[in-house]
Amino acid sequence: MRKANDAPFSGPQFSLLSESQLEDIHLATLEVLRRTGVRFEHKEALKLLKKGGAFITDGNLVRFPPNMVERAIETAPSRIVLCDRNGDPAIFLESTKVYFGPGSDTIHYLDPFSGELRNWTTKDICDAYRVCDALPNIHFLMSIGIPTDTPEGMSHYQWQFANMLQYSKKPCVVVCDDRNDLEAIIEMATLLRENQEDLRRRPNILLYSEPSSPLQQSETAVDKLLLMAETGLPVVHAPAPMMGSTGPIHLAGELVLCNAEILSSLVLHQLKNPGAPFVYGAGPHHFDMKNMQICYGSPEFQLTKAAVAQLGRYYGMPTWGYSGCSDAKVLDEQAAVEATMATLMARFSGCNLIHDVGYMESGLATSLELIVLTDELVAMTDHIMKGIPVTDETLMIDEIDRVGPGGNFLATKETVAHFRDFWEPRFFDRSRLEKWRENGALTTGQRLNAKVKEIIEGYEVEKLPKKLVQEIMNIMERHKHG
Repeated sequence: MRKANDAPFSGPQFSLLSESQLEDIHLATLEVLRRTGVRFEHKEALKLLKKGGAFITDGNLVRFPPNMVERAIETAPSRIVLCDRNGDPAIFLESTKVYFGPGSDTIHYLDPFSGELRNWTTKDICDAYRVCDALPNIHFLMSIGIPTDTPEGMSHYQWQFANMLQYSKKPCVVVCDDRNDLEAIIEMATLLRENQEDLRRRPNILLYSEPSSPLQQSETAVDKLLLMAETGLPVVHAPAPMMGSTGPIHLAGELVLCNAEILSSLVLHQLKNPGAPFVYGAGPHHFDMKNMQICYGSPEFQLTKAAVAQLGRYYGMPTWGYSGCSDAKVLDEQAAVEATMATLMARFSGCNLIHDVGYMESGLATSLELIVLTDELVAMTDHIMKGIPVTDETLMIDEIDRVGPGGNFLATKETVAHFRDFWEPRFFDRSRLEKWRENGALTTGQRLNAKVKEIIEGYEVEKLPKKLVQEIMNIMERHKHG
């Protein structure tokens, strides 16, 4: 029943759950779907689900027989390829390949020039997109912030995507309010391809949407899910329940709830279009009841993220996760520690598509310096993931024998050939104290800030043709709200 999506790591791997624990969560999920069910506020969805074998009571409460869930798992693809603006393959969601990107729709911007935490403008989000485009270990884009100067009557989701297309070539994970937004976004993305079928073959967009925990699928969310299935474009429909609030207090129960919401979404999605691309993901957050706030930096969230990645591999589907995020309000020691922990856990768990890099203030703010820091952390963890090659060459028995007791390896052929293999940081300082002082005694935060300013002031993305930009504007005009 399971599909192969478990190529071994070339380096260390963090397996949180045993095979029997994964099976226990799967069976508990099937029981929740069979006994409790999920409410769907959508007429077409209810018709599809009933025809597919679901039991519907109380108007819209859907209960799923286990074989119905298993069929959906079987038809979901184990590999998805995302392309860049030009249509070239850029992201391969398969096995344990890992890609990082920012988050979406924060309301506060940590201004790198003034240090002020303030609202976003359109210029700010365009600067942020260029920063992400310039960084080698940020692989995709999300909308990052909500600008307060979106043109009147225009959806800020459409406005964000229009600017994402202009200020980055990287694949885009999009969010939207409703079907109208999504149709506009698909139309804009199609402008970069020959037609919509070409967009399906070479997608540069993936939709992020959510069910309503616990166990509810709103009409708007289902509308978007069905449209993505119909068009054959990739989607992640990721629940984000808060433990002890909209989700169970125990981590295992939280995973069961998330899994039930994901698999109920998958069943509908695959009924609409078997084989359509679907990414397995969830954000099972820890809810801090003392501060009435979700937590991005808590150890509980690190554990559930790793478990979600493992569950996705168990089902043979590409996976969605979180990294490079913090509950801190400024780029301080807390932000660095939480971002590092999140990056290590995401990398070691083998999650494929990892977002929310740069999130601060529990998801309310974005720091471009934190995005640059995470870019460095990803480079470091990539090096760690190479592991330790153990071969006849690397064991170096003959070399050790030639140097002998009391000798020195500094000038040997192997040292000369390989000393540059060691990882070199861009923003962390390893110099001696005197040299550090000579170079200005800069802190890591200051170096990160300087890099952000350098990109904002000097980095340019190849411009789209003026005619294409005008067509994008025309689409947004046609899809204006009201």
